[in-house]
Amino acid sequence: MKHPLRRNFLPRISKPMATDRRAVSRRATVVAGLLTLCMAGLGYKAHAIGVGQHDTYADLGNRQQLRSFKLDASRGEILDRSHMALAINNRVHKVVVNPRQVRGQNNVEATIAALLEFVPDLDVEHVRKELARDKAYRKLRVTLDDDQAKALMAKKLPGVRLEPASERVYPRGHLAAHILGRLNGQGVGNLGIEHSMEEDLRGREASSPATFANGKKLLINGYPDSGVSRGNTVVLTIDSAIQAMVEKEIDQLVSKWNPVGASIIVMDPKSGEILALANRPTFDPNHPVEALAQTTNLASQAAYEPGSTMKAITVAAALEEGVIRENETLYCEKGRWRFTRRNYIRDTHRSEWLDISQILAESSNICTTKIAMRLGKQAQYRWAKRFHFGNRPDVKLPGATRGLLAKPEKWSDIQAANVSFGQGMSASPLQVTAAFSVLANRGLYNAPTIVQRVFDSSGEPVYEHKPTGERVVRRATAQTVLRMLESVVHSKHGTGKNAAIDGYRVAGKTSTAQKADLKNRGYTEDQYYASFVGAVPARDPRIVILVSVDNPEGGHFGNEVAAPSFRRVGEQVLTHLGVPPDFGDVTPPKPMVVKAAASPGKPVVVAEEEDQGVEPLLPGKRPKKVVITTGVPDFTGLTIAEVLDTAEQNKLDIEALGTGLAVMQDVAPGSAEAGTKIRVYFEPPRG
Repeated sequence: MKHPLRRNFLPRISKPMATDRRAVSRRATVVAGLLTLCMAGLGYKAHAIGVGQHDTYADLGNRQQLRSFKLDASRGEILDRSHMALAINNRVHKVVVNPRQVRGQNNVEATIAALLEFVPDLDVEHVRKELARDKAYRKLRVTLDDDQAKALMAKKLPGVRLEPASERVYPRGHLAAHILGRLNGQGVGNLGIEHSMEEDLRGREASSPATFANGKKLLINGYPDSGVSRGNTVVLTIDSAIQAMVEKEIDQLVSKWNPVGASIIVMDPKSGEILALANRPTFDPNHPVEALAQTTNLASQAAYEPGSTMKAITVAAALEEGVIRENETLYCEKGRWRFTRRNYIRDTHRSEWLDISQILAESSNICTTKIAMRLGKQAQYRWAKRFHFGNRPDVKLPGATRGLLAKPEKWSDIQAANVSFGQGMSASPLQVTAAFSVLANRGLYNAPTIVQRVFDSSGEPVYEHKPTGERVVRRATAQTVLRMLESVVHSKHGTGKNAAIDGYRVAGKTSTAQKADLKNRGYTEDQYYASFVGAVPARDPRIVILVSVDNPEGGHFGNEVAAPSFRRVGEQVLTHLGVPPDFGDVTPPKPMVVKAAASPGKPVVVAEEEDQGVEPLLPGKRPKKVVITTGVPDFTGLTIAEVLDTAEQNKLDIEALGTGLAVMQDVAPGSAEAGTKIRVYFEPPRG
């Protein structure tokens, strides 16, 4: 019998398993089933993604890798007529910051200090404000060139990086600033040509699809066409050399007379092209503008009363209408005329009888009014409109004024008189220059233009200026008035003597216009527009120049304030253009001595030797030109202006009778004492 406790301590032996093969087979079946289900699930999912949802997932992939590579628009250049760059684009770098990262690294002061190294006039408060923002991206108003950008990046400032950008640059500073204009903060033109030609200049953004991976890009269709992104090139009519001459002269004018404003315009009357246009005050488009008044283009936007300049227009209209004759004289009432019961018209010079040339030379308001009375209000208005007063010039300068010219039905008698000599109406300096150019261009009006041509990115012209060539008055009328206007500069009593240019005949007109007092409906007693407009050389004008000065201090007459600037600009421009002088450039024939005794202390008078055996000249025909050094010349064949000019040089007193060319004189050529009085008879050319 076994011990009862022994059995409890014997090891327990498990029952033998079923056969091992069956267990393994069963487990393998389970695993295989699970794998089959997984593979079936994966296959189903792969089919759903690769086939059923292919487009969706392909689009998601493209969003991650395929992007549009953009080429920013490049603004077109602005050039002068010689293709000198006036407005260009410069590649620069804009400073971009991550304010959160900069503050997180406690690097605000270090960042500002680093920027101050490259931008001494940095707006520190602006930078502090931007760095204080709870943003991850801010673009600062800081622009660096290539060298500065490289040096800044070498500092490895946390949260500071650069972005390439294009900056508009005006390499000539304030030269032609009112013509060029400038861009606003968004890179859009808001003044001058930059504004008016915005559609041509701005260009278009170009793009091309590209694959981006691991920080690199692969352009699928190649680099975008840069020609699409680049704006057109605008070529202006201005000549930078002439513009620089004008800018220098207007600075001198402002320094001497301290006016409220001033403008100088130089125009080619044969094409209407503006060769130079300058205003004061002015600005530098590369820098912020301090005052809005700096940006006003007074030459095209300001309207002033043209004053005595209109007298030339009134005379031209009267000649066209046939209500006056070139050689007739009018009584000028000794300088004071009671025109209506309440209104007097006054002249600066107290004259009696004057012919038309003398009326212009002495700028008689009274006789100009009498001419306008013959025209009548309707004709006077019609001719003012034909010279394009009251019409906005078709010029690419924003804000060009149309001026003010009321309908004739609203004119009182005194208003009609005022308009005849340039009061009671208004026009811009540009309008006056274009109107005067009609006389200088043989009666044809060319609309003033500042844009000569426009090229696209491939160099093909898309615009080219063509003169309008509108007939306003007959050629003979224009030449007659222009010849009369020579007396303004070259005669003894002319009001524009300071405009005379050595070697050239000048035809011009002064104006000293009182400024309107709108509050009291009258005119101020001490504020004036002083101006001078003229054409040179008078017989075949190459340029028309207008100088307009608003309320100068220390003087107010056009001859005193504006004419000297006309002369200095004219001298430089004529030299620059290579215009030969009217006289002094031809070697004279061998002179002969006039058989007259020389006065004590004076040389013998010499004159050109005349051809022998020629037919006598008809009255008014011009003989060979006379050259006189002193005494009494042979005036035969000279105009009134030439006679008066020569007589003034020789200190003679001339009484001119008739109009046209000189045919007779009552004192024979020879020596004479200063102050000798000579009657010279004139007749219109004929035959």
